[in-house]
Amino acid sequence: MLTKLYAAPGNPGIGEEAEIVALDVADHTAVIDFCRSHTIDLVVVGPEAPLVAGIADDLRAAGFAVFGPSKAAAQLEGSKAFTKAVCDRADIPTARYRAVHTLDEARAALDQFGAPVVVKADGLAAGKGVTVAMTIAEATGAVEHLFSESGASAVIEEFLTGEEVSLFVLTDGTAMVPFGTAQDHKRVGDGDTGPNTGGMGAYSPARVLTPELEQRALDTIIAPTVATLSREGMPYSGVLYAGLILTADGPKLIEYNARFGDPECQVLMMRLDSDLLPLMLAVAEGRLAEVPAPVFRDEVALTVVMAARGYPGAPDTGGAIGLPKVEPAKVFQAGTQLADGQLVATGGRVLAVTTTGPTVAAAQAAAYRAVDMIDFPTGFCRRDIGSREVERELGSG
Repeated sequence: MLTKLYAAPGNPGIGEEAEIVALDVADHTAVIDFCRSHTIDLVVVGPEAPLVAGIADDLRAAGFAVFGPSKAAAQLEGSKAFTKAVCDRADIPTARYRAVHTLDEARAALDQFGAPVVVKADGLAAGKGVTVAMTIAEATGAVEHLFSESGASAVIEEFLTGEEVSLFVLTDGTAMVPFGTAQDHKRVGDGDTGPNTGGMGAYSPARVLTPELEQRALDTIIAPTVATLSREGMPYSGVLYAGLILTADGPKLIEYNARFGDPECQVLMMRLDSDLLPLMLAVAEGRLAEVPAPVFRDEVALTVVMAARGYPGAPDTGGAIGLPKVEPAKVFQAGTQLADGQLVATGGRVLAVTTTGPTVAAAQAAAYRAVDMIDFPTGFCRRDIGSREVERELGSG
C-alpha cells in the first residue's frame, strides 16, 4: 500500500498527488541520501537519461529496491548500435543496418542502402534523433548535421514499410508480463507532417497488433532480448518498451525504450484497472512471477499533447495556461510550473489531455472537447490524434 509519494523534480500536476522534492537527479549521492533519510521502500526511475547514467545501479548498491534497468541494460535505449548488436546475437527480426562512426562511413552506408533510408543518432535524442530520408540528399544532410559534432556516431538502416506500434512488457530479467499496447503520433503536424517529436498524442490499445502478432513479437523479439541480456550478465529489470513495425514478414524491432514513455504512459495508465505498485515492487525484488498479472479495461484511452509554440525546435516558454476542471478527462502536466500562482509553460510538451471511451472515436471527441476548454494561447496541438483508427472503426462498422 502506498503511504507516501515523493517526486523529483516534479511539476504542479504531480504535486497534487505527491510531495515535490528539490533534488538534482543527476547527483546520485544526493538522491541516495534523501532515500536513506526518508526510509524509501521503492524508487521508480522515469526518464531515460538517469537510467543510462547508472542511477539504478548506485541505488541498488546502496540497498534500495529500484524499478528501472541497470546502466548496462539501459543501453537498449542509450545506444542504437548496442541494440542492433543484441539483435544480431539473438537473431531478432529488425532492419538491416550499419553502425557508423565517421562521415565517410556514413556516406558509404548511404551509397549501400540508397533511398529511402533511415538515419539515427546513436545516443539519446529525446525521440528526435531519427530522420526518415526519402532522398539521398536529405539523408546526406542528416548525417552531415550529426557528424558536425565531435564524437558522434550513428546507425544507418534500411527503410521498412508497415504500421508502427508500441508493445510494453514488465520484466525482472527472468519473468515477463505483457503490459499493453499503444500507437503514437511522432510528427509535429496534422497528417503526420513536419519533424519528429517526442510524441504528439497516442491511443491504446493498438488493435492493429492482433493477439497473434503480439504473441509473435513476444516470442521472436522480447523473449530473446531478455534472455540474451540475462545470459550476458546484464539482466533487464523494469519496463521494456518495444517500438515495432508490422511488415509483410511480420513484426520487426525498430527500437527499444527503457521506460514507459510519453505520451504512451498516459493512455496505458488510464486503462490500467489493477494496482501498479505491487507489480513494480515485484519487478524490483525479482519476484514478478509471484504476483497477479495486470488487468486492463476494454475501453480505449486517447491522449492529445498540447505543446508550446515552436516545439520541437525552441519552444515559446513562459506562456500562461488557464486549466479549468475538464472532467472526466485527465490532464497530465509535463513542462509546467507555477509563477505567482499562475500556471505557465516551461518546456516543449506541456500538457497531455487524456480521455477514455468505448471507441477511439468517442475517446477522440472527448479529448478535443477537453482541449478546447483549456486556455493556452501560446500552445498548439494536432487535431487528428487517432484519426487512422477512427477510419478503421468506421470501415468495420
